[in-house]
Order: sequence, then C-alpha cells, then structure tokens
Amino acid sequence: MIDNKEYDAIISLGHNCQVASQLRRNHLRKFSGPLDWFNFAKTSEVCKVLQNRFEGFMLLENLEVYGKSQNCHYVRDKSTTCLSFHDFKNVTEEDPLFDYFIFRETLDRRIRRFIDCLSSNKDILLIRANVNSTDSFDIYHAIKETYSNPNVHFLFVNQSDEQQIIEQPSTFKSINSLQIPSGKTWEGNYEAWKKVLSRFSLRR
Repeated sequence: MIDNKEYDAIISLGHNCQVASQLRRNHLRKFSGPLDWFNFAKTSEVCKVLQNRFEGFMLLENLEVYGKSQNCHYVRDKSTTCLSFHDFKNVTEEDPLFDYFIFRETLDRRIRRFIDCLSSNKDILLIRANVNSTDSFDIYHAIKETYSNPNVHFLFVNQSDEQQIIEQPSTFKSINSLQIPSGKTWEGNYEAWKKVLSRFSLRR
C-alpha cells in the first residue's frame, strides 16, 4: 500500500455513492466525477463506458424511468445498464426527466474534467468499491489502454465482516486492493475509511 502519497486529484469510480461520500467526508474531493453517484449492473459495462470515453452515455433516448422515491425518479440507461437514483427530481406537476438538460450539462462537464485528468501527466488516484480481482483488472486495463496518463493509480476497496483492514496482493504496481470492515449504513465504516484515506493527500 502506498503511504503518504500526494495526488493532484482523487476520483471515485463508483459502484455506489459510498466512495464519493467518504472522499468528501475526509476532505479529499476537489470536484465531482462522472461516475460518483451511478451504479451499473455489470462491471463490464463500466469498462465499455470508459473505453468509449463516455460516448453515448446517458443519452435521453436511452433512458427509462423504472421507479421513484419521494424526491427522485430512478432511471436506467438501457444501453449501458447504468442506474441513476439522485439526478432526476420527482416533481408532481412535471413530467419525468423534465430536468434532463440540466443533468446533461453537469454530466458533460464532469466527463470533460475526468478525461482531461486521464489525458494529462498529473498524479491521479482512482477509487472503486466492491470489486473482485477480475473486475479490478478489467477496469485497470480499460483505463490504461484508453487514456494516456502514465501516473494513474488505483485503489479497490472491498468490505467484509472482518474487523480489521487487510491488504490484498496485486500483480500490478499501480493497483492497491484492500478489505475493510463493513459499515452499518450505505456510507460504510467511517473509521476504516478514515484510516485508509489518511494515507493520501491532495496537492494544493
């Protein structure tokens, strides 16, 4: 595990909202990434989105509303299996997806920033939760083969009933994998995340 490493940006690759939430809680989130709040049915679909540089991602014609909460519509991108739970407001007097173009503008800005980081020479750390070893290698290769930045590192964090942080072996120097104790809420185990993320800092 890399200790006391300074990065220009630390970006969530998702799985769910937990990574972005913990980065924000630990003051390691300079900006929002395009995958912060999304979930995908399959990791292979995440890889396709990354390999395609988000081309065709979350287009209006591919979206379907499949549920709702009190505040938001649950929306699926049929072309990528991506699920959105927080982006589209549930307003009684408005049609579903009435705010799509506001969402699109925000998403495009996040995509551009993400691609810029991965096309630069900046030190970047990408973090994704709940991935097995095969999925982690697939994500690694999808990014390394698509984007030119040689200074991208990866942290994959899995959760279990074990009560200690366990470092897992990796065959790639730029990949670190950890197992941490599960938390009681969707935000995960605060103390475990704090201990893990305390090893990193942001370059000012």
